[in-house]
Amino acid sequence: MNFQEIINQMGIELLVFVVCMYFGIRLIVTRDPKILKKDDPDSIKHPREYTLYGGLIILFLGAAAVAMGIVSFFNPTAAVVVIVVAVVIMSIMWKIIYDKFA
Repeated sequence: MNFQEIINQMGIELLVFVVCMYFGIRLIVTRDPKILKKDDPDSIKHPREYTLYGGLIILFLGAAAVAMGIVSFFNPTAAVVVIVVAVVIMSIMWKIIYDKFA
């Protein structure tokens, strides 16, 4: 398997990975709550912790996208299961963080 075949198979997953890494690292570094909550960022109780954990959740989704791409080489159905489980875990964690910090 050469580089071109890998890009053809994992192109979307790699794009999702790069976008998630950009926004996750941007949240962790800048700690700007306006990225996540544009309408009223001052209503967040603990903006530094909220942005840190939000960034980590976004990084998790990016890693899950790469895992999905790798699993898709072996079994496409399992790859869909991986990303669905990752999105469910992400939504549960986001709800917990939102209730705790926002």
